[in-house]
Amino acid sequence: MDPFRLSDRMHDPMLLPDLDKGVERILKAIRNEEKIYIFGDYDVDGVTSTALMIYFFRKIDYPVSYMLPHREKDGYGLRCSAVDEMAANNAQLIITVDNGISANEAIIHAKSLGIDVVVTDHHLQEGELPAAVAVINPNRTDSEYPFKSICGAAVAFKVIHALSKQFMEKDDFQQFLLNNLDLVAMGTIADVMPLRDENYALVKFGLKVLSGTRKPGLVELKKISGVKEKTITPISVGFFLAPRLNVAGRLEHAEIALRLLITTSAEEAQQLAQHLDGLNRRRQSMQHDYYTYAMNSVATPPNSSDKIIIVENSEWQAGLIGLVSGKLKERFGRPAIAFTRDSDGNYVGSARSVEAFHMTNALTKFNQYFVTYGGHHKAAGLTVYANQFERFCKEFTDFANKEINEKDLVAELEIDSVVDIDQITKNMTQMINEIGPFGETNPEPVFALMDAKIRDIFAMSGGKHLKLNVEKGNQKFECVWWGAGEFKDQIRFGQKIDLAFKMTINSWQGRERLQLVVEDIRPAQG
Repeated sequence: MDPFRLSDRMHDPMLLPDLDKGVERILKAIRNEEKIYIFGDYDVDGVTSTALMIYFFRKIDYPVSYMLPHREKDGYGLRCSAVDEMAANNAQLIITVDNGISANEAIIHAKSLGIDVVVTDHHLQEGELPAAVAVINPNRTDSEYPFKSICGAAVAFKVIHALSKQFMEKDDFQQFLLNNLDLVAMGTIADVMPLRDENYALVKFGLKVLSGTRKPGLVELKKISGVKEKTITPISVGFFLAPRLNVAGRLEHAEIALRLLITTSAEEAQQLAQHLDGLNRRRQSMQHDYYTYAMNSVATPPNSSDKIIIVENSEWQAGLIGLVSGKLKERFGRPAIAFTRDSDGNYVGSARSVEAFHMTNALTKFNQYFVTYGGHHKAAGLTVYANQFERFCKEFTDFANKEINEKDLVAELEIDSVVDIDQITKNMTQMINEIGPFGETNPEPVFALMDAKIRDIFAMSGGKHLKLNVEKGNQKFECVWWGAGEFKDQIRFGQKIDLAFKMTINSWQGRERLQLVVEDIRPAQG
C-alpha cells in the first residue's frame, strides 16, 4: 500500500475554496494557544469527521474540545444555543465538520461573541455563504474543485492534509494520513457517496487500512459485528459497522460512537462496542415493529393509485423514521415519507425517493407548510406545522400523482452478463473483486444463470432470509437471498428458474467457498 500510488489519484487539497484561509486561521489559533472546538454531526460521516480532527490535534499534541448535537434536542447543524455553550467554555475558534454551510445565523452570533468559525462541509450551498473566516466546501456555487461528491470526512481529511505539512516531515505526515484512511472510507460509504474518481481511491485504500486497523474501537466494533474477513468490503461497512455507529445518534447520543472511535483503551472500546451492539439490536426490534405498523397502514390505503406513500405514528422515535421510509420505498418502488410528532405537536418527517422524483425540489413548492426542511435528490427531512399536516399530505400526494409517471415506478434489474456454469467460479469472483470496491455509481456486476433448477430451500434468521441450492447441468451452487423470507411460498423445490445474482466468496472458520447472492428470481423463460 504505497502512499504515492494513492496520491496519484487524489486532487490537490488547495483547490478547495477557502482552504488556504482556513488553514491560516487554524495555524494562528495554535500559535496563540486559543481554545479550539470541533463541532460535528450525529451520523457516521459527522462522527468520523470529528474523530479525524481529534486524531490530528492529538498527533501535534494540541488540546482540543468537541461537541456533537443531539438529534432530537438540538437538531442538525450549528445553532446559536451550541455557540453559547461553547462560548461559556471560552471557545475562540470553532471548526465545523460535515455541517456549517447553512448555519448563517449561528455564525453571525459566534462573530458577535468574538468567536471565529472555519466551516468544513460538503452539503449543497442553498443561499448566501455564511460569514465565516473560511467556508471550505467543494459544493460552494463558486467552487472549481474537480470532484464535488466527497463526504464530510473527506473534506476534513483534505484540511488535515494541508495542516499536517506544517507540523510533520513528509514520510511522517503521509503515514499519518494513510493510517486514518479507515475513517474516511467509513464516512464515504455510510454517506452513500459515489465510488468513483478520488472516492474510489480513498475507499480502496481505506478498506485495506480498516482490515488491519489498530484503533481499539474499530478492532472491537469489527469483532462485535462479526466482521472477520481479511478483505473488508463496502457491504461490511454499510451493513455491519456503520449501523452500530449510527444507532448512537438515533437512540441516545452520537458521542458514544465518537468515544469508541477515539479511545486508546481496549477495555473501554470493548464496553462501548457492546453498548452500541445492544442499542443496534434494540433499533432492529423497534424498526421491525415500526415497519409492520407501516405495512399494515399501507395495506388498506384510501387510494391505492397514489404514487407516494405517507405513513404516520406519533409514538415513533424520530431517529428511526428514515429507516421506515427507506424500507417502504424499497418495498413498493415509490417515494415514501414517514412522520412522527415532536414535543410541540408538529409532524417530523423523513422522506426517501426514487430516481425520477427529486424529493427536495418537490418539497420546496410546499415550503409554506414547513417549520423547516432540507435534503437531497433521494432523501429529505421536514417538519410540518401541526395544523397544516392534513392539507400538506393531500396537496403533496396530488402533486406527486401528477408528476410521477407509472413507468418510473417499475423497478428494473439490469443484468451485466448471462453466464453459464463454467464461468461461475472462485477464480472469476476473485478477478471481479480486484476491480472493486463497489458501491454507489460503481455497482457490482449482476449476472444471470438461465434455466436452473431449485434443489433445496431453507429459511434463515427466523424466516427473514432464504438459502437455496440451485443446480444446472452437473453443478450445484449455494445461494443466499437476503430479506426475501416473504417469497418462500412463491418458489418451490424442483422449479426451473432464471436466476439474477452476484458472485461472492464466503469465509467461514478459515475456509472459503463460492456463494451466489440472489438479486431476483423468475420462472424460467426457456
